[in-house]
Amino acid sequence: MSLERSLSRSWYSKLGWTWCLAPLLLLTTPIVFSKRQRFLSKRQHQSYQSKLPVIVVGNITVGGTGKSPMVIALATLLKQIGYRPGIVTRGHKRESNQPVIVAEHSLAAEVGDEPLMLYRRTQCPVAVSIKRAEAIQALELLNSVDVIISDDGLQHYAMGRDIEIVMVDAERGLGNGMLLPVGPLREPAARLNEADFVFAIGKPAPVITSTPCFHGGLHLASIVHLVESTKTLSLDALSEKQWMVIAGIGNPDRFMTSLKASGLKQPVETRFFADHHAYKRDDLSASCSVVMTEKDAVKVESFASAADDWWYVAAQLELPEEFVRALSARLKAVIQQKNQDYE
Repeated sequence: MSLERSLSRSWYSKLGWTWCLAPLLLLTTPIVFSKRQRFLSKRQHQSYQSKLPVIVVGNITVGGTGKSPMVIALATLLKQIGYRPGIVTRGHKRESNQPVIVAEHSLAAEVGDEPLMLYRRTQCPVAVSIKRAEAIQALELLNSVDVIISDDGLQHYAMGRDIEIVMVDAERGLGNGMLLPVGPLREPAARLNEADFVFAIGKPAPVITSTPCFHGGLHLASIVHLVESTKTLSLDALSEKQWMVIAGIGNPDRFMTSLKASGLKQPVETRFFADHHAYKRDDLSASCSVVMTEKDAVKVESFASAADDWWYVAAQLELPEEFVRALSARLKAVIQQKNQDYE
């Protein structure tokens, strides 16, 4: 078992081995609190405040909570109601730290797996930088963006923000409720009370907070061939073929749950890798059908061939009407206030 999987199992159990690391909280807890307090007390001076509304989609736990599906759903929604969204993201494990705008010919190694996936799914401008303020500035120069969505970055306090959406894992909740490294929390659970919205995928979040909480379903749409994108299978193929499942994401168990809910029988094999894993051909099987996430696909496609029986599933998050109304109202209020501030 990898260290990442071992940590996750401990964090999301009552008496995991990471409780042995409790003395380290004497060091980490003051750092977490002081970072947040510096932002709150010196917000206007310490963080970049864009003239455009900035929506942050983040989490307070380590691991996958569904941020990317939410970013895609938000971008789609905003375009439908007349906005011109752009997306900023860090771009994990890419070859350069220089700010870059994702283009049609971009490679995952150059811009990161998630930025490339987000660009292809949303067809929105996507700016990548380890410093999100620089990514925001790159989008501002385009003059074709009127609202910005940040993929992750809730704890990136050098970036000012107007709306915070915190994603919570509906199945695992906040684990043992402890800060890193004893538990999965990047910030205390009370941080949820300071966000604008809390959102869980699948069912209501098992947390108590004064912040409005919403939930929506994540559905698999179709199975797409890795190289020949016009070649698709219905979800019935999950029960009709023998599959090997691979995933290099923060929470592969949710991916497996989605596949099984859509008909997947016992897979031939599962191979779960660390988040943002750099795939090699040996990581996949050539002897059976392989299914993976869309984020994995943008990295595997660089060495895949049309003859490979390799596929990915595209997922779609449904936003409930009450969330859409609440977010739209909050966004309009933010834009009105910014117009007054910059007149």
